[in-house]
Amino acid sequence: MKKNKLQTKQVIILIIILIFIIIAIFSLTLKEDRQLNKFESLIKDSVVSVEKIIFYPFRFVIDKFEDFKELINIKEKYQNLLPEVSRIESLEAENIELRKQLEAMKEELSIDYTLNQYSFLNATVIYRNVASWYNTITVDKGTYNGVEVDMVVVNSQGLIGKVVSTTTFTSDIRLITTKETDNKISITISNGENKINGLIKGYNYNTKYLEVEGISNTETINIGDYVYTSGLGEIFPSGILIGKVAEISTDEYDLAKIIDVTPIADFNDINYVAILKRKEINK
Repeated sequence: MKKNKLQTKQVIILIIILIFIIIAIFSLTLKEDRQLNKFESLIKDSVVSVEKIIFYPFRFVIDKFEDFKELINIKEKYQNLLPEVSRIESLEAENIELRKQLEAMKEELSIDYTLNQYSFLNATVIYRNVASWYNTITVDKGTYNGVEVDMVVVNSQGLIGKVVSTTTFTSDIRLITTKETDNKISITISNGENKINGLIKGYNYNTKYLEVEGISNTETINIGDYVYTSGLGEIFPSGILIGKVAEISTDEYDLAKIIDVTPIADFNDINYVAILKRKEINK
């Protein structure tokens, strides 16, 4: 039985060797520039077919091996590029943040209220306590820069608050959204034709509205009317935008209006402010 298997293997090997010999002979023959007869053509076609059958698996394996090597090279290049991609993403994120800061500072520099008696000292918010988020902020300008208590603070949108304490290089600013009950601000509501005066009495942390009182129920006020500082107090000059009328109701006696005002400034996102400094008048 084993002998028969050995003989079968030898026959297969001999057949393969004969095929290679035939292929070699016809390769030499094909180099000659002459017309093949029918027998030679038949043999040639048969040899080509057998050659394809024999060598196709080897070529297939070689091609796949080359593809695998190429994939390995691509993976290595990808791994090498990953740190560069991360670095580029980091730089892009830094650039985006710098562009935001630059645009914000440009806005602060372009503040243009008709406050001819004041100059603007730009400052950056450096501290804000989460526990008193709507009460105070700290900026990087102090007495060294000429900042004094009760100076008014604005940003590119509108009124922010006033300075309540200073050090040499910093100042604390009380926001108009503070809980402090003594932070009432005299305001004017402009409805296009008339100006109605009132008083900001506080800030509702649930509705996010400033609450205005002291307005007669006979006055005509519309949703969307603008609210400004009136200048009637001793601190805030007139003409600084505070917000817009959001809701209108009346008190329990139906004698006075209760006005809810949406602040024009975003008090959750204050990064840069401007402190109003009264200009020195040369005599």
